[in-house]
Amino acid sequence: MFNRINHVGVVVRDLNETLELFDKLFQLKPAVVKDAMEGKLKVAFVPVGNDEIELLQPLDPSTPLGEALRKSGQGIHHLALSTDNIDEDVERLKKKGVVFDQEKPRIGAHGVKIILTRPETTGGIIVELCEEKSPNLSS
Repeated sequence: MFNRINHVGVVVRDLNETLELFDKLFQLKPAVVKDAMEGKLKVAFVPVGNDEIELLQPLDPSTPLGEALRKSGQGIHHLALSTDNIDEDVERLKKKGVVFDQEKPRIGAHGVKIILTRPETTGGIIVELCEEKSPNLSS
């Protein structure tokens, strides 16, 4: 079952520019900045109290995030919910008609299992499920 909001994912055109703005305006600094998706994405995790903003700069316009940036511009991309058992929640949601971006969870930029919903099955909102513990993907 879901126990908290894990983070809000925001797609941006220029990660460095956005980080400078967040620092200047809100005194928020990233805890982590790294490349992901085999160099197709730059990501920063910006803590805000016990919560987090995930800033995502697609480097490859052909990726889903690159297409989202091109079509919709900068802005909120997804809402991430934490769960203790992602596999159980995926199966439960599939039975309720939710469709996911892939068949099984994968390891995300934070090193934990994730999967994203198709927005047409979740009220137009992409919801990322995140398993806070990081068990073996083959389980």
